Amino acid sequence: METQDRISALPDEILCHILSFLSTHDSFATSLLSKRWQPLWLFLSIINLDDQTFIQNGRSYPSFFKFSYGILLRCRMQQPLTIARFHLTPRVCGYSNDFPYHLFKKWVRIVIQRGIEQLYIEIPRALEVPHIIWSCKTLVVLKLYRLSIDVFVKVHLPALKTLHLDFLFISKSEYLAEVLHGCPNLEDFRAYHIFLDNKLEGIDFQTMPKLVKADLKLDYVFEFPLKVVSNVEHLRFFLKLKKESFPMFENLIHLELYLGSNIQWHLVIKMLSHCPKLETIMLHMPAEPYSCTSWICPQFVPECIASQLKRCSILNYTGRKSEMQFTKYIMQNSRALQTMAIRNTTIGKNYFSSRQNKRQMLQELVMCPKSSTNCKLFFK
Repeated sequence: METQDRISALPDEILCHILSFLSTHDSFATSLLSKRWQPLWLFLSIINLDDQTFIQNGRSYPSFFKFSYGILLRCRMQQPLTIARFHLTPRVCGYSNDFPYHLFKKWVRIVIQRGIEQLYIEIPRALEVPHIIWSCKTLVVLKLYRLSIDVFVKVHLPALKTLHLDFLFISKSEYLAEVLHGCPNLEDFRAYHIFLDNKLEGIDFQTMPKLVKADLKLDYVFEFPLKVVSNVEHLRFFLKLKKESFPMFENLIHLELYLGSNIQWHLVIKMLSHCPKLETIMLHMPAEPYSCTSWICPQFVPECIASQLKRCSILNYTGRKSEMQFTKYIMQNSRALQTMAIRNTTIGKNYFSSRQNKRQMLQELVMCPKSSTNCKLFFK
């Protein structure tokens, strides 16, 4: 009895959608299955080059780029590219100096000329971002990992809505200001481990008017100007010990705050006092042992805590006295609070190693007076 090939009987649109989840090397390999599959990969609007593609080309940069160029040339030239991913990690390629930067720039130029909308790049070494990227009028999403900005380049990315910068090395702070200034329609910004000087005086960092979401995790040398992201609705932020001033976050409704190994509780309250519309806060306590100042009950209650806050979560909770006092402070002063969630993910030698201690802590929280009659306490 002949087995029916139901997958091959699917429409081209569905088969191309399936192929879009594969690496470009694997989607190209499907052309060998049968005549039905031969032309399908040519209609893909996605290029996905990764470590596996590098390995399948004998771990050779020349053969890898020869394959990459061949794919671009054989795909329908009149069809614009939507997504291009270029992921080569040091784990596979190593940190050697033989990465052919000139071939990489050529590949980027071809991709840009095809009207790319989403570009994802990770390379083994922190080399200069190809300048052509900074003037691409079609880019909507740009994610860069392990690259650098060494010289000043005029940035004009009018369509860009998402910008993620991870492990980016920038020679001068003014270059970062130019990148942000050149993205007037940015809605989603992420900066993880940006390395640059801390000379911010005289540099014009402007508030990004359309920014909705920001995710900031930076090294402890560079002090990111929060003015840039003060318009956001969702913010993930790693609070530094030396951070003493905050802009007003007039639109912020969701805050995910990570605390360092030396917690200053007055800074936490100070930041909350600059978020008048805040409805949700997720407070991440350090996963490792930490030091902290004693809790001193504030002489005032921030507006968001008094009337806006609906959800509060405290993660990596260990039951320390200051953590307990902060938790009680929130419950006693938040009239709109609906849920208080306590999460402990650091099971081990901590406060919760004793069931009796855990029971006492839970009882103390349950018995704590609550300003909101609708507040529910959750412990996970």
